[in-house]
Parts: sequence; structure tokens; C-alpha cells
Amino acid sequence: MTSMITVDEVIKIEELIEVYSEAFRLGYAGYSYQELRQIHQPYNSQIDANALYDARNFRKVVLKVHNYPRKLNPKPLLRMQDFTLNFMNNKVSIIYKPKNRLVLSIFPTEKQLKEISQAITKGARLIKKNDKYFLNLTLEKEVQLPRWEECETIVGVDIGVNYIAVCSALLPNGRFTNPLFFHGGEWKHLCDRKRKITSFKEFKHITNRQHEILHTVAKRIVEYAKQFPKPIIVLERLGRFSNSTWNKRWNFLLGNWARRKLQYVVEYKAKWEGIPVVYVNSAYTSLYCHYCGSRGGRNGVIFKCSKCGRQYNADANASMNIAKRFRQLLDDATKRMTGEHSQADLSSAWEGETCLPAQTHVQPRNGRQMNGMMVTRTVSLPLGSGR
Repeated sequence: MTSMITVDEVIKIEELIEVYSEAFRLGYAGYSYQELRQIHQPYNSQIDANALYDARNFRKVVLKVHNYPRKLNPKPLLRMQDFTLNFMNNKVSIIYKPKNRLVLSIFPTEKQLKEISQAITKGARLIKKNDKYFLNLTLEKEVQLPRWEECETIVGVDIGVNYIAVCSALLPNGRFTNPLFFHGGEWKHLCDRKRKITSFKEFKHITNRQHEILHTVAKRIVEYAKQFPKPIIVLERLGRFSNSTWNKRWNFLLGNWARRKLQYVVEYKAKWEGIPVVYVNSAYTSLYCHYCGSRGGRNGVIFKCSKCGRQYNADANASMNIAKRFRQLLDDATKRMTGEHSQADLSSAWEGETCLPAQTHVQPRNGRQMNGMMVTRTVSLPLGSGR
């Protein structure tokens, strides 16, 4: 249970945020470090240095994309020399002024303590959210990802509108597990509310809720993959899509379809757990039966094969085809190297042929095979009174 921050501590935190914000705005406007130090002499010099670092990086991005912000709302950056963590007493000490530190309590969970112990703390940011204060720690660790050929379970993920995501796991014996569905009802409801609101506060509230949904779905996808032996997550390579239909509501849903955002969250959460992520072309995965490989028809959310007559959920069938498409890529690579079929290719006959139309390839940028790599993530720690 968090303890209330005292009025004196709130004043100091707000003053720190205000000084950092002013230094950020001045640095964004072109002020030098010497000019900032003359303005903020009573405060720690690292406040100006960190704000100037953030401002210059932000200015480079703005000049590159030509998207100028209406309001600058920076989050104070803390480098390792700016704060000290003590998990024995659950305290954090932040340099506020020379020879003056702001001591606050932190309240990490057991899972967060485990993550922190397994990684290196690279820095932190001081966050204010809904009149509460948090310390967001940036963690980094090196992971060893297995080679694609060593992975035994292929988890195909199809991203859609009716369902935010559908996961299907192709086991080493060639059989599929029951699909995992993530319904998109709440997402559609939030998109409908976005069309009608006029308040920025409500818009921000809905956007934050949508981000929570994406992180929850990504977390459950990774947890679903972790329960299988040596998993690999296969995502669809996203391309451009048209949202110029006659239905305005459908156009708005497609415009707010955060597909790439969800894939990004799944990717960094999976790599943190040591699970490789690969991208394949998803062409025709919704039009072919995953069991017999024949072309079928889709009626709403139902897919029916024209040859074998089987019916499946269309998104579940697409996720299974995504998994089999990557299996086909591995089998083709094995045949080219050894001239023989792999055991997985032979066993997959239980679920029909593995062949699909030949638009299969791994996305070269994000799907390249990696062994050792550094991964980062953020852990949010609530702050309370240090007394």
C-alpha cells in the first residue's frame, strides 16, 4: 500500500518538473547549456544537461517529420548519476539541488523486482499521471534468441478488426491447438466514442485505455507462446490498406486500427522473454483452407472450404495459415540445404498440405534472424512519501 506524498515533497517534485520543462522549452528554442545554467543556478546542473539532451533530440525529430507540437510536455530524464535506488529499504534518492536530495519511497512488485535483478538499469524518468507520481526505470539486458530451425512450436498471430488478434500454435507433431481469441468489441466502442468527443481530456483518456488494451493483448500473446516448448511468434507483414469505402464508421475503424503498434509491443515483450519474432507475407491466408490447402469463401466471420467442406472462424484459419506459411519457409530452406523433407513437414500431413500460394517471404528489416541482442523495457514504480 502506497503512502501519501507530503505537501513539501509534492512542492519539490512539481518544482523539479517545472524547472525541467522550462529548460526543455528553452533548449528547444536554441538556448545553450551556459545560458540555461545562468537561469537555473540554484538547481542541479544535470537538470539542464538532461533537458537540453532531450530537447535537441526532439527538435531533430520535429524537423525531420515536419510535425510541430502544439504543446511541449516533457518527462524529466534521470541518468544513473542523478538518482540512487535502495531496494533494501525501497527508497529512491533524487538529486534536487546541490547538497540537497529528494528522498521518496518506491513500491515495486515481486515480478518487477525479479525483472530489475535480471537486467541493468540504464536510467529513469519522473512521470506524473492522474495526480500520482511514478518512477519509470529503463532496463536493459542481453538475450540469446534460438535459431529458427531450433524452434519447435510456431505461433501464428492474425490481427484484425472483429478480433484484435487470434493466435494458433502449430505443435511439433503437425497439429494445431485451440485458437486464442481477443475480441475487439471494446476497441470498436472506444473508436465510436472518439468520433463524437470534443474534449481533449476525454480523447486522452480513451487513447490511454486503447494503449492499455494493446499492452494487455501483447502480454497474453507472449504468455500463450511461453507455455509451448521452444516457441517462435510469426506475425504478418503489414502493407498499405485503403480506408476509402462508403462506410464512414468502417473507415474510422481502419484509420484507428493500431496494427503496427500491437506488433511492436508483441515484438519487444517476446524478445525480452527470449522468444524470436518473425514476419511473413500474409497474402491469401484468409482465402485458403489450412487443412487441405484449397481455396474457399468467407461469409462474415465464417470461412468455408469449397473442397473439403470444413468451416472455421475466418481469423483463426488465417492465423493457422500464417503459422503453416512459416513452416513451409523452413521446410523449403531445409530441402535446399539437405535435399530431404524435415520431420515436421512429413508430420504436418495430419492437417493437410503445407503448400500455399508462393507469395511467401520473410520481412527483411524486422524479420532477420538474430542470436544475441540487447533488449530494453520500462518498469513503472509508484512513488510515495519517503518519511
